[in-house]
Amino acid sequence: MKKVAIAALLAAMTPMAAQADLLFTVGAKASVWDAEPTGQLDDGISVEDDGLNLDSENGQQLTVFLEHPVPLIPNIKLKRTSLEIEGDGNINGEFAGTPFDEDVTSTFDLSHNDLTLIWGLPLPVPFFDFNFGLTARQFDGEAEVTGAVSGTETVDLDFTMPLLYGEIKVDTPFGIYGQVDVNYIAYGDNEVQDLSYGLGYTLPIPLVDLGLEAGYRSFSLKTDDDLADIEADADIKGTYIGASLSVGF
Repeated sequence: MKKVAIAALLAAMTPMAAQADLLFTVGAKASVWDAEPTGQLDDGISVEDDGLNLDSENGQQLTVFLEHPVPLIPNIKLKRTSLEIEGDGNINGEFAGTPFDEDVTSTFDLSHNDLTLIWGLPLPVPFFDFNFGLTARQFDGEAEVTGAVSGTETVDLDFTMPLLYGEIKVDTPFGIYGQVDVNYIAYGDNEVQDLSYGLGYTLPIPLVDLGLEAGYRSFSLKTDDDLADIEADADIKGTYIGASLSVGF
């Protein structure tokens, strides 16, 4: 009789524990992004090997998030992308109003911060989540070109853009999951398309969710000189690999 009572108690506690995990979740993700640039700056200066010759760089991505069950109040995600790309090339043209016709060293810093407010769309589909929201993206980088004759010209990339946000996540009973998220905005001559997709695996560890992730991020930026003091039409693409940790309570 005691064994039956204990079994019944454990069975009753199991769904309560599972539900408790779903109330509030705090988590973080960190990854390294192998970012390769293409495109141009300032009306025709290539960032590739026929111009600034910017190299691929390892950018860092760090995300913290809070999820909760309170209706209408959004979940919150903060993300920092650190990305400074350098190169040694040769240009014949003007950058920021200064003429260059020589070998140059250059830096293209596209670091930015995201604040995203996220709402979930309830769907009666197991293991499938669809979320949408709004992102405020603050760029705090710069573009700099230095030549022995023409000197150094620096342009601040310091501006904020509002973006639409969407996310799809598919889980499985085996700990494997897939995820796609996108940020997008276009107005005037300014446009941002930022797409990430990847696969992950949640390790079977009690009390916390520890995951390993790998995927691909494609980030395109177009600006006019009214928004960023320089015209840009650049694509940054590459694979990323990282880990995630979350706790539910």
